Amino acid sequence: MKPVRLAVIGTGVMGRKHAEGIIAHSRCSLVGMCDSDSSHRQVAEAFKVPFYQDLETMLARERPQGAIISTPNGYHATVAEQCAQRSVHILIEKPIADSLSEAHRIVKTADDTGIQVLVGQHRRHNPLIQETRSLVRDGALGKLVAVSVLWTLLKPTDYYETDWRCSRPGGGPTLINLIHDLDSLRFICGEIRQVYAQSSSAVRNLEVEDSLNISILFESGAMGSILASDTTPSPWSYEATTHENPYYFHTDENCYHFLGTSGSLAFPKMELWRYADDTRSGWQHPIVKSHSKVTPGDPLKSQLEHFCRVVSDRETPLVDARDGTRSLAVALAVLESIQRQVPIIVPVS
Repeated sequence: MKPVRLAVIGTGVMGRKHAEGIIAHSRCSLVGMCDSDSSHRQVAEAFKVPFYQDLETMLARERPQGAIISTPNGYHATVAEQCAQRSVHILIEKPIADSLSEAHRIVKTADDTGIQVLVGQHRRHNPLIQETRSLVRDGALGKLVAVSVLWTLLKPTDYYETDWRCSRPGGGPTLINLIHDLDSLRFICGEIRQVYAQSSSAVRNLEVEDSLNISILFESGAMGSILASDTTPSPWSYEATTHENPYYFHTDENCYHFLGTSGSLAFPKMELWRYADDTRSGWQHPIVKSHSKVTPGDPLKSQLEHFCRVVSDRETPLVDARDGTRSLAVALAVLESIQRQVPIIVPVS
């Protein structure tokens, strides 16, 4: 098969990472990059592809089959519509948009034009996440009772020298980071019905939160909690423990704990705890630890390969526009709960 022709729209950190993945893969080719900032021309030149400031011109001249949208969130819907007018399938970086109205606009665009939309919740492509989903959903832990998440690390000082990270609507760890964890919990445990959250900005004194606690109620009746902070030296975060991102210092710790009626699972070390004799249960009886073996994989590479199959009409998106909108709805419900100081029912998108 001929390589799938892909373009990258937005040449920031994630745009460059996507371009690197495309260049390195034999099943696709990078045909162009677009950014409104002319100073980013050198990024495209480094990848030896044409650079465009005008999206319509790039789509007309290069005729990509698919495009990866890694612009600021507020531009996602407009860029999606421009791609759809040219029947170009899209992979949109998370979150799908910065508001539910804009996310619904993308859903309508996909429905009206027939283009495929894949939302970049790339962790769903991680074999560790997929195996955890299988264990929980197939009943290896019995009925799921609860899940506990720690996402705690220290972002470097220069991270917040970028203005948009310090203010609404797109800044703060909820929309930048925890939307991944919320999406993973939806994928593993089922839909989230309600959230109640509290936050603090006492360390950095920014408009956005630096620490927060989220209480979660799943539709199944299971409970969940997320304790998050980007202000503390800590080994307990998804990024550090899964070794998924080479940029982070890696630790040999767990960050998620899934608790069921028949057993429990510590993630990402995949430690399964069950009674030694399943006919004898209770706190007086011994429990033993085993490991669920998982072959590591690069989720961004797997996501790119999946997107190529989506563009080639061989698969449907693992995270389509409606699914991505639901994860955004959960994250926005967290922010609304922080603001109003009440539990928030997650709207059905």
